[in-house]
Parts: sequence; structure tokens; C-alpha cells
Amino acid sequence: MTNYHRLAPALFDRLAAGEGGAAAIEALRSAQLSKHLLLIGRLLRRWPGDAAERDAIAAALHQARRRDPHAFGRVFAAPLVGGWTAIVSRAERRGRASWADLAHLNALAMVACAAAGVDGAADVAMREGAVAVPGLGVAVIPTAGSRVKARLIAESGRLVVRALNAVVVVPADPVEDGPGWQSVRHLVATGAGPQIRLGLDDLDPYRHGHHAPPASRLPAAEFDLWRELFSVAWQLLAERMPGRAAELGAGLRTLVPLTQQDERAARSATIRHAFGVFGLTRPPSAADFAVTLVHEFQHSKLSAMLDLTPMTDPADRRRYFAPWRTDPRPLAGLLQGVYAFVGVADTWLALRDVDGVGPVAEMRFAEARLQVDRGLAAIEGSGALTASGVAVAAGLRRATDRLLAEPVSAATARAAERAIEQALRRWWERHGGAG
Repeated sequence: MTNYHRLAPALFDRLAAGEGGAAAIEALRSAQLSKHLLLIGRLLRRWPGDAAERDAIAAALHQARRRDPHAFGRVFAAPLVGGWTAIVSRAERRGRASWADLAHLNALAMVACAAAGVDGAADVAMREGAVAVPGLGVAVIPTAGSRVKARLIAESGRLVVRALNAVVVVPADPVEDGPGWQSVRHLVATGAGPQIRLGLDDLDPYRHGHHAPPASRLPAAEFDLWRELFSVAWQLLAERMPGRAAELGAGLRTLVPLTQQDERAARSATIRHAFGVFGLTRPPSAADFAVTLVHEFQHSKLSAMLDLTPMTDPADRRRYFAPWRTDPRPLAGLLQGVYAFVGVADTWLALRDVDGVGPVAEMRFAEARLQVDRGLAAIEGSGALTASGVAVAAGLRRATDRLLAEPVSAATARAAERAIEQALRRWWERHGGAG
């Protein structure tokens, strides 16, 4: 009999209000691991490649999971595993799964074997001289060819890449670069308050799918800028929003740096099927970084909830005004935006007393809470919510009313109201009665 993941009522209620806590995040992470394994199981049943290779990988997966379920789970719950499972599943359904796509499972299996203390070996893909070791980094192999096979070996808890005439030993501490090895570097916050360790992954071959292409390997000086900015941003969250910081520490695992295509605008985006990761350009300030962390993790939370229960009627084809966008949005997209902007407003509210940030934070808080109120009113009046959607809308209404009750100066309130009125007027001029 199949067991289904269900959120306990108390956890659902906290998530519905735009918050959650560590226990709720862990429940969502557990469900995501199950989703990843279900998609991998389906891929193995419908394997379009060599059957002997499939059977060997299935056996390695079974051994690693049986030897150390927790280590196995850490490998396969990783956010970018969600990105790969979605990509390879779509490709398989269309009959377009390449050997390199399939062989990424071989690499994941060997990483899990090493983590669990199981010996094994598998062929893996080499792309432009780089062999990806998922979650850890890449081995760099001198080659004139663009795509050849390599061998990834797990032995006594260590990983070795063999390709052509090269042998690259993955360092025992893989956060350090070594001969022929580039590591996934990390942003780490230590000291008082909630702790966090995020991979800044500029290497994984399945890190794409955002609104901008992923950045290539960041120079050391650029990575240092990310690290310094993140350290201050995390301090802001840990001091002023310890609850938000705790859930980020429980569920956010990876950031993907994106190519900066417009120096005047920062970009960020969360992929629907990858929980605990999002892409972004380097934010302009620590305060913006803190807001972006909360904003994008809100999207991850709601997307993970949607994997467990639908919230909108897919038959609703109407388009709605979203005050933070210029294009008409479907109801599901509007709900995503409202859920995220509750976190945005909450964070700017918490940053109002930060030196050098206060006036900007108050203005952005005043605008964000009105944007949420306007978008949520459309959701509440849509008549196209499921029972779970109604519950989430009710939770978001409680959160929004709390935000609306916070005092701001009369001038700030008027400016925020003018901004949303102007946004609505421009939207109507462009789209008419789309909503």
C-alpha cells in the first residue's frame, strides 16, 4: 500500500500563514526526497539506455540505501537532484533522454555509495573536460574532445575520477580545491543565532532553468564579495528575524549565481520542482540579500506544499493583476506572488531600524503590504480555490492584516498608495479587462 505525505494540521497552519518553522520545513524536505525517488524509480522502470548499466546502478542504489539510509537521503534530497529529475523525466517522456542525462544518476549513485561506505564504480559523463560529482564539484580533465566517458569510483568512502590518462582524487574535504579538482564553495554563517551553510553552486550541469543563464565559475575575488555580503545579510536575519533564519537554516541548501545581464537590476528566481535552491545575481546590498533569501524561500515552501495538495482550480483560465508585475497572471501564479511578498513585507518591516536602511525599508514595506493586500483580495474573490487554497488564503489574510496594522508615516502611506494606483492604471492601459 502506498503511503502519502501529509502535513500535520499545526504545521500546515503555520505554513499557510507564510511562516513554517524548522519542523514544517523538515516535513517538506522529506516529501521532496520521496518525490525524487519516485521519479528515479520511474526512470529505472522505463530506462531507455543499456539494461545492464541500469541493473548495476539500481543495485548500487539499493546497497547504499540499505547501508546508510541517512547518508543516502542527504544525497538524494539535495535541491539540484530535483532539477535533474525534472529535466531527465521530461526528456525521457519525449524520447530525448541523452546518455549524459541518464549517466548523472550513475554519478549520484557513486556519491551515495561513498557517503554510505559502499564500494562501486560507474561510467559518468564528461562535458567539455569537466566530470561532475554532484553536490561536491567537478574534476577537470585535459582533453581535446567535447564529450567522452569517465569512470567514477567509490572506494573506502572516497571518490576517484578516472578519464583518459588522468586520475583525480576528490579531496577528503571536498570544499577545498585540489589538483584537477574544483569544489562547490560554500557561504557559511557562524556565531550566535541560527547557523547556515549554503553551497554557491557554479558547477552543477543541471543548475539552469532560471530567467537568466547560470554563471560560470566565479573568480575568487567575486566569490569573496558574495561571502562578505552574505555574512552581513545573515546577521541581519539572525538578529531581527530568528524564526525566518531558523527555517532558512533548515531548508535552504544551495544558491546558483546567475549571469548579470543588466547592471541596473538584480535578478532572482526559484524553480518549481527544486526545493531549497534558487538562482540570483549578486544583490546590491546586504539588506536586499536578506529580503531575497526570504522571498525566494517562500516560493520553495509553497511549491513544496503544492506537491502535496492542489490549491487552485486548473479550469480557471482568467488572468489577474499582480501589483509587482506588468503581465497578467494566472491564479496559481498570483498565489505564488502573494505568498512570497508576505515574506518580503515581513522582512522589510524587520529591517526598518537598521542604520542606513530605515527609510528605504519603510517605503518598501509600505508598498509590499499593499501589493499583498490587493493580490490577496483577488485570490479571495476568485471562487477558484480548493479547500487547501481557502485555508492558505485565510492564513495569508491573517498575516496581511497584521502587516497592515503596522504604523508608517502619513507621507510613506500616501506614496505607497500612489505607487499601487499607478501600477494598476498602467496595467489596465496595457491589458484592459484581462483579470
